[in-house]
Amino acid sequence: MTDLKNDRVVFEAPVMLSTALANKLYLYQYPVRPNHLNYDNLPVVRSKIKPHHQEVELELQLDTNSPNYDVGKGEQIALNCSSTKDKTQPESSEFERGIMDKHILRSGPRVVDNACTYCVGVVQNGELLITPLKGIVQLQPSFPYLDAESNSKDDAKELDDDMAEEEAQKVNVKFARQESDRVKKAREMSFGFLNKKRAEEQWFATKFFHSQTEEAEQERLKLLSFVPQTEVTGLDIDKTEYMKNLVPSESSDYHSAPKLQSDFISLDKMKTLLIPDQVKMLLRSAKIINFSKLLSLLGQEKEAVNVLRFMQAVAVLINGNWVVKSDIIYPKDSESSFNGVPAELMCRARDYVLSLFTKNQYLDRSKIVSTVKLPFEEVTEILSHISQHKVGKGWELLLPTDEDFLKRYPEVVQRQSLWWEAKQRQLSQLITE
Repeated sequence: MTDLKNDRVVFEAPVMLSTALANKLYLYQYPVRPNHLNYDNLPVVRSKIKPHHQEVELELQLDTNSPNYDVGKGEQIALNCSSTKDKTQPESSEFERGIMDKHILRSGPRVVDNACTYCVGVVQNGELLITPLKGIVQLQPSFPYLDAESNSKDDAKELDDDMAEEEAQKVNVKFARQESDRVKKAREMSFGFLNKKRAEEQWFATKFFHSQTEEAEQERLKLLSFVPQTEVTGLDIDKTEYMKNLVPSESSDYHSAPKLQSDFISLDKMKTLLIPDQVKMLLRSAKIINFSKLLSLLGQEKEAVNVLRFMQAVAVLINGNWVVKSDIIYPKDSESSFNGVPAELMCRARDYVLSLFTKNQYLDRSKIVSTVKLPFEEVTEILSHISQHKVGKGWELLLPTDEDFLKRYPEVVQRQSLWWEAKQRQLSQLITE
């Protein structure tokens, strides 16, 4: 095991902040390219960037005269791309020379928020000059031309389907409800919304210079440019403001990870609560859990009977596992985070999904959407809390059947079965209304 004390770096010299490239410096990473096989020898024929979302695209020229290059395959790819090119699009991956002669590298969403917390350092005359990074982008190979033919066929099929559906049909008119600030903020943090904003931003053409060129050397010299300030400002702030400036809170207009709900607390703090509150807190956090795991987290293995009594007030039994009740996930007067669906409808849809899991191993999301009449995002949220998608099968519960619980507590299983029978009759009436 590595001794962390030996990994520390001590630099006993002045540290200077250089700002000449502070708002322009990006770090390019190539995560799928070995270090000894870099792109230094491949000319970049075109480069562009989306500055707001910090996305980059490079077109690298391929050596078509190389003995390792398959000319016939290169011509075939160019031919397929040319035959399926959309004439209405100003940008295309078509190869003008009639042969695949370029290689495209493209980055996705920014990989690090607040990249200015990272910097590049250069030692000069015994001083360390650091320049903060504007962003970090990871460039990976992109092959849009391989999908050109299949996309063309899909577009043609969609056009035929649209023309076939142009017959007169019933139209439902819906009026958009007023969004609260919380719902609006949640919608703007959704994956679909952020993806749409990324697609809307325009590309800006840039000039690319390899690291060994004179232009690149001129830019590198800016890392060494430093003009010392004779006045030091900002020292008249109080202690609290100084700490905020020293360790700023994380903030970004780009969503990186969902925030925890306000009632999520540590296990140590949770154990100061009463047992019923501990049970409710754990169920709300886990969404689905088996009984033995719950007892272990509570440290109440000897009080299983009492814990089981509390469980039935906040959870329902599905295949021997306990799932938190819907009204705890969606309390009264609350709304869903995506489209602002009222809690009553969310609880009804979630109870319907839970009832299906009592009878089926796999569920079809599209059938559920058509039955409960809720947006796709809300149904996905309900499913993702307690299940996972298996390709070619459907959505399956996160936990396998707890046979041990079913054998040890048959009376609880019987009561839960009767409860589910009554609940399913109620749901069948509500869903058909």
